[in-house]
Parts: sequence; structure tokens; C-alpha cells
Amino acid sequence: MRSDVELLEAWRAGDRAAGGALVDRHFAAISRFFRNKVLQPEDADELVSQTFLACTASKERFRGDASVRQYFFAVAHNVLNKYIRGRYKRQRERLDFGSVCVQELDPASPSSVVMHQREARSFVQSLREIPVDDQVVLELMYFEGLSGSEIAELMELPEGTVRGRLARGKERLRERVSEALRGAAGEAGPSVSAGHLEAWAAEVRAQYGW
Repeated sequence: MRSDVELLEAWRAGDRAAGGALVDRHFAAISRFFRNKVLQPEDADELVSQTFLACTASKERFRGDASVRQYFFAVAHNVLNKYIRGRYKRQRERLDFGSVCVQELDPASPSSVVMHQREARSFVQSLREIPVDDQVVLELMYFEGLSGSEIAELMELPEGTVRGRLARGKERLRERVSEALRGAAGEAGPSVSAGHLEAWAAEVRAQYGW
């Protein structure tokens, strides 16, 4: 099987089939990246298309300083940030992805991901209610199975920054899920641990194809 770099070089040389094979190889991961960060399901499809169109347009400028996978995710991250900025209601404000969350774009628009288990549903929805920077690294960890160092390499961030976001994000996510699992009467919610979060993430991956 040809490597990403070999496929990219062939694509640059005019081999459209190589380009198609490269896109196919990374399509599922890029689709997962957007799935829980949009307002409508069709938005995710559009953002995936925008990502690969941008990668196609810029393939000649890719210098090989990073992996092709990094290249695709970097473009996807830029596309996501542009999407959020375009839909943020207070567009004149400077947008801080370390504080704004996807749910703020439209509080009436819950996750479009349909799930039947209350815990898994609360887990996915709560990811949308923590800052985007935290959501991105947590979903890469939970749904792509990446370590802190691998996320740092993929996102071209210092490893310490990523580990800080992971720790902060897990705590915020744990609190949000606990609140979501409280009953309508406001009784005390269940104790949610890091182990619970990992188990629910595994359930989402296994049962819903993430």
C-alpha cells in the first residue's frame, strides 16, 4: 500500500486516482472531526467538502514539513474556526476559542447525533457545551484514540498546551455531564469519573460508528 506522501506526490503529478485514494483514506476521520461541532447535519457535509477542496487547491504549496494527516487536520481546523466565526451572533467581538463553545452559536440547536442511551447522549451533547479548544482535543483523544503527544504533533501545538487542555476539558466535561444527568427535579446527579467518560466514549465509537 502506498504511503500518504507517495499518494500526494502522484496526485501532484496529475494522478487523480491517487488523490481520490488519499482523500478516501482520511475522509472518515475528517468527517468525525466536524460531526459534533455544527448546527445542522448538512453543515458537517459542507465543511468536509470545503476541507478537501482547500487541500486540493493548496496541494502544490504543501512543503512536507508535517505529515499529510497533519495537513488535512490543519485545514479542517481552519475551516471549523471560520464556520464558527461566521455563525457567532456577536460577530464584532473578538472570538476566543478557549471560552466560546459550539452550543453558544444556537442554544436551541442540540447535537444532531441521534443516540438512544441517556449517558452517551449527555456525553456527546456536553462536548458541545465546553470551549471549542477543549472539545477539539478531547474528541481527538476519545474518537481518534490519540495520545497527548500525538494530538500536539497533529495540531502543531506544544505538548504541555495540549495536556493542559485535556485536563481542563475533562473536568469541564465531567461537570457538564453530571449536570445533564440530574433529574428534572434537580436531585443530585451521579458521580461522573474520568472512567465513565472513557466508557461512554467507547460506547459512542462502538455503537454509533465514531
